[in-house]
Amino acid sequence: MGALYMGYGTHYVDLWVGTPTPQRQTVIVDTGSAQTAFPCGGCDNCGFPAYHTDAYFEESRSVTFDKSTCEKCSRRATCNAKTDRCEIDQYYSEGSSWEAYEVNDTCYAGGFHNTALL
Repeated sequence: MGALYMGYGTHYVDLWVGTPTPQRQTVIVDTGSAQTAFPCGGCDNCGFPAYHTDAYFEESRSVTFDKSTCEKCSRRATCNAKTDRCEIDQYYSEGSSWEAYEVNDTCYAGGFHNTALL
């Protein structure tokens, strides 16, 4: 049971996120940036199913999901005072990009590809 997989022209990791039942979110391992993101429920036109392996993460199914408020922003995030959220973005040289807000939740990498460790 390794955590790092190779395929689709890149390396990726299965992140299992949330409590009590973790949801799989497959993310690319990008050595050129220090952050990653995946689409959450309620997001319109966020890449699923065309560009993401897994369905949107449903934050309402995780009792440990916690949006970072402006007083808890990391160094990489910018406070949006109107929404009291910590916002982050990433732009890539080939032209793609994403925008997100910062959250905290329980997660682990690896395990079985199709079944969460409980």
